[in-house]
Amino acid sequence: MSRFFAKPGDSSTESESESEEESSSEEESSEDEKPQKKAPSAFARDDSAVKKGPRKVVSQKDKRFDEMGVTVKNLKNAMKINDWNSISTEFQKINQQLAKAGQIVAAEGVPRFYISTVVQLADLIDQTTKDKEKVKKMSKTNAKSLNAMKQNIKKNNVQYEKEIEEYNKNPDGDDDEEAAEGGADESGDDSEEEEESESEDSEEEEEKPKKKEAKKAKGSDDEGSDDDDDSDWSNDDSSSSSSDGGAGGNAGATGISKWMKTGEDSDDDGFEKVGKKVGGTKVRREPGKKADDEDKPKEQVKEQLVLTEDNVKKRMEEIQSMRGKKGTSKKDQIAQLEILATAQLSPSMTAQVLVHLISAQFDSSMQRGGVSHMPISFEVEQPGGTKVPSRENCLWTKCKGNIQSLLVVLQENPDLTEESTGQSAAEKVQVVEQDMMQDEDVEQIQVTSNLVSFVERLDDELYLSLRLLDNHSPEFLKRLLDIAPFLELAEAVQNYYMNIKNDAVAARIAMRRLEHLYYKHDTLVAKAAQTTPQIGDRVENREKWVEEVSMQVYRYGDDSIKTRAMLCQIYYHALHDRFYQARDMLLMSHLQDTIHQTNSVPTQILFNRTMAQLGLSAFRTGLIQEAHGCFDELCGNNRLKELLAQGLSSQRFNERSQEQERMEKRRQTPYHMHINLELVECCHLVGAVLIEVPKMVANAYDSKRKVTSRALKRVFDNSDRNPLAGPPETTRDVVMAGARALEKGDWLSCEGYVLSLPVWSHLGTEDVVVKVKAMLKHKIQEEALRTFLFAYSAYYDALSLDQLCEMFMLEKTVVNSLVSKMIISDELFASWDQPTGSIVMHKKERSRLHHLSLQYSDLVAKLVETNEKSWDSRYGGYGYKEQRDKAGGWNQRGGGRGGRGG
Repeated sequence: MSRFFAKPGDSSTESESESEEESSSEEESSEDEKPQKKAPSAFARDDSAVKKGPRKVVSQKDKRFDEMGVTVKNLKNAMKINDWNSISTEFQKINQQLAKAGQIVAAEGVPRFYISTVVQLADLIDQTTKDKEKVKKMSKTNAKSLNAMKQNIKKNNVQYEKEIEEYNKNPDGDDDEEAAEGGADESGDDSEEEEESESEDSEEEEEKPKKKEAKKAKGSDDEGSDDDDDSDWSNDDSSSSSSDGGAGGNAGATGISKWMKTGEDSDDDGFEKVGKKVGGTKVRREPGKKADDEDKPKEQVKEQLVLTEDNVKKRMEEIQSMRGKKGTSKKDQIAQLEILATAQLSPSMTAQVLVHLISAQFDSSMQRGGVSHMPISFEVEQPGGTKVPSRENCLWTKCKGNIQSLLVVLQENPDLTEESTGQSAAEKVQVVEQDMMQDEDVEQIQVTSNLVSFVERLDDELYLSLRLLDNHSPEFLKRLLDIAPFLELAEAVQNYYMNIKNDAVAARIAMRRLEHLYYKHDTLVAKAAQTTPQIGDRVENREKWVEEVSMQVYRYGDDSIKTRAMLCQIYYHALHDRFYQARDMLLMSHLQDTIHQTNSVPTQILFNRTMAQLGLSAFRTGLIQEAHGCFDELCGNNRLKELLAQGLSSQRFNERSQEQERMEKRRQTPYHMHINLELVECCHLVGAVLIEVPKMVANAYDSKRKVTSRALKRVFDNSDRNPLAGPPETTRDVVMAGARALEKGDWLSCEGYVLSLPVWSHLGTEDVVVKVKAMLKHKIQEEALRTFLFAYSAYYDALSLDQLCEMFMLEKTVVNSLVSKMIISDELFASWDQPTGSIVMHKKERSRLHHLSLQYSDLVAKLVETNEKSWDSRYGGYGYKEQRDKAGGWNQRGGGRGGRGG
């Protein structure tokens, strides 16, 4: 009978409805049980068979240790058959499993069976490597894996020296007890499962009429457990709840809901559950309200940890295991290490904490322009979220302070070694003869974390920040102020390594100092010292001090840094106009012959910078020919920016790829080290004009004349192609106008053009600028006199010495010397008339018609000779027959016109 037609007081309808509900519930339960037999539950373990009834709940500790136990078993099986490929794989796997169980290990310590395994593995490796014959018989891959395991086990066991020592004292201590406890736990779990299943069956038989209420209870429990994601799963809680039966809150629940905790459980381990239904309502957090734990600062939470040496070591190992993993906050790790560094620990442990802290600070890098570097911003984020500019609290400054603290610890405790403080060897490990088991293709990878590597990395970060920052921004000027503290730190580190007799490493630090000193002029340092003390630099007797730093590199450095030190010292001497001293050092070192064979691009860039500065020094000294020789190779290809690493020039026919452009941008020099490119180009062009223009006028009709300066030839060609050019604007245009005036012998116009260039103010101080301008004026007068004599000597019978002195405003001795040199070198066909003080011309100069006739006769002679050679090469004669006979004959025949017979 349908319920629709039933009356409220009809008992038959109620009994029928109850029976229908019971039958439908039984069908639903049977349908729910069918898929459980086919597929395992998501909460069941993979290695256990699916059983009907309640599931076995395993704690996280047991699950992790069981996985490690299986790996240890496989590892020992591989050790028995010397399968080093499998050993290497399983060893890596067990270390990964140990890292996953980091929280358990931090709370309870490293498992004893893991220590036992690594000790046995280390002993097996020692025994195997001593047996050379056995190693020779191994396969190539097996021997390679053995060699890799030899290195890995040595590095791995350093972390567990204390545990290994305790294990060696009592090797057979607790292994059996742990196994017995493990077996007892398993048997206890099985018996509990059987009791639970029996009690469940009896309850189902006795309480069948109450299934409906049990189902409702189950539904309510399931709803209550939907949002409970933090419930604890342990054997103790599950066994106690099953033995209590109906006493708990889940008395009528079956299946997975039987093991879930409800709001009535008193044993909640002090955890706060958010989002759980209590009394039919959800506990939700207000949008603007935070939990109490979040409002509590991290520093207060961390201060609760007692900073003892053991706790610091465990915490530090935990931080190390989490480094580099996805989701790990680098800022939090740095903050935790900074707190650990404030603890009162032994010097060795303090040094280890500082080493890890400095490494973590260097790891917090960012990408900018395809380059990975430390954050270069001076803005520090406050707890409220606001950013405040602070140069003292930026990451680079903090890192420098930590390196200074590490240096102080090492200086106060000379007995500390690099191994005891967690550092790697500072000296470069020389590759010695390896065992026969090592393959030649295998390269040893070393991750250096020591004092000298920290200083070098700090210098690299400073160099990168100076290169990436905008040179017109205030941040760039602030970053320049960090050079002096770095020089002070580098000097202290160098003295430390010299005191411990590690001169090779001290030479590396000396090279870093020299690279921050060589490009500064002494007058600039002295002027800056009037306002700010020059920490790490010298004001008095600076030349001798720079030489002492260079000698440290020459004595103990390797070849690469010796080359760089030599170039830096040459640059320093050239910067102070000591040209001859710098030139002698360059010639004695033969760097100009060997620099192109080196593969170091930074060294080649430094050589180009040195040559540019050497050319400027020669130009300031008045040696135009030597300056032109230094500039010619740099300025000849119109690639001065790239050669000095001061920018990228646009190339019309040679386009760069993105990779090439990225690499060139990484090699750029910081702005404060730049050499004025316009000054270099101007000095080169002016020197070329003074050298080439007189030669061009002297050989005006010579078809074979060549211009040695490619840059000047390019400027002349552009000028010839543009006859309607306006007044000169750029530096090239001004120099070109001066060259045109010099061709005519108009030295006043040439002087006006050349000396009016504003670029001369970048030569140095005011005294240097005045001196260079006076030198240029004198050189222009001399070359204008020579050009005048080359151009117009054919039009004069004689020239008065006084007249030449008045025209070019030169002294008689200077004019006499110039004219005499020209007569001796056959550049001028004339002679001196001493009584009258005049120059008598000999009229041997050819006219233009004479030059053209000679050129025509030369071309006709070449044509005739070419025609004769082509005829004789075919029919013989003109010496070709004799050559043919000596060579064995072309066609094995003689004769021919004009031949000698044969």
